[in-house]
Amino acid sequence: MNTVKISTFQVFSMITLFLLGSTIVVGLGLEVEENAWILNIFSTSVGIGIIFLYLNILKKNNWTDFHVLLEKGFGKYLGKFVLLLYSLYFIYIASRVITDFSYFISQTLFYQIKNWVISIVFVMLVCYACHQGLEAIARASEILFFITMVLVVVLLIISDISKVISWENIRPFFDKDDFKLSAIPPRITFPYGEMIVFIFIFYHIKDKKTLMKRGWLAVLLAGFILLVVSETIIAILGAKVAAIFTFPLLKAIEMIEFIDVIQHIEIISVISFFIVGFVKVAVFSIAGTKGFHLLLPKKIKANLIVYIVGIVTFLLTVIMDRNLPEHLFIGLKVVPLYLHLPFQFIIPIVLFLTLLVKKKMKKI
Repeated sequence: MNTVKISTFQVFSMITLFLLGSTIVVGLGLEVEENAWILNIFSTSVGIGIIFLYLNILKKNNWTDFHVLLEKGFGKYLGKFVLLLYSLYFIYIASRVITDFSYFISQTLFYQIKNWVISIVFVMLVCYACHQGLEAIARASEILFFITMVLVVVLLIISDISKVISWENIRPFFDKDDFKLSAIPPRITFPYGEMIVFIFIFYHIKDKKTLMKRGWLAVLLAGFILLVVSETIIAILGAKVAAIFTFPLLKAIEMIEFIDVIQHIEIISVISFFIVGFVKVAVFSIAGTKGFHLLLPKKIKANLIVYIVGIVTFLLTVIMDRNLPEHLFIGLKVVPLYLHLPFQFIIPIVLFLTLLVKKKMKKI
């Protein structure tokens, strides 16, 4: 995997689609109602700072692969243990994203199909992508990026020229009674903190200087799309109503009619959701696979690890949560505090400071 090289635009596409991921399905910040725009702008700003943090961890250490940095900072055995924890973390989050989409598809499109059937199809597709390797996922992301942007623009244009939008719904622009400070941390960790997975991928980028200069634009673009989509939903449904629905974007799209001819364009949103979900799961899975490949004996083939990771991911989707409310509660309330916080911020910052101290001690 060390010979893999991907272009700056490919990683730009991957980051953008990754951030949209399941966020556009369940994480638009509509729980704060009319104040969703503030939450989106603030979290995007923090997200830009987060990607610079991860990039600088690598830049300050000569773009060394992250697993090497873990061993340099924490020692050989502790470093390998932390790498194992990261690999398990990535697989667990991948399974949560798959569960997001299996619930979404089973409750909005294929009502008679069991969640596990959707999950196994998703896992098989991701396993095939991981079997092809990071370069294949990067090239696919490049194509899927353009398809997704076209679909998003088409949806927004049709929404704007239809009669269902009432821009009065986005007022008041700020309502202190509905603004919940507790909504900020989860919105930062999901999805922006999840970019920690790219710290395993940035090593493989050809032009790292360009990445440092322009990588943040992917975060800005994804944040802008989430902002526009959330405000459009509020304009169609109203803030109070939008906050009630589990899948508010789909509900908003169901109400769109275009010149009394084009109706029920939900399939466009489903295609868009599937694309961004696939990229997000593929990125988590390829990083988790890489971690296990580095930890396990060299005689174990990488393809076998891919299938093992796929099986574990699928089993996690089956046993994870009993129903959608429980799944959303754990994903949006429990996981950000007990998993995202240490893996996205505490460990990287401690590693960065440890490596910095060790460098200064060597100079002394």
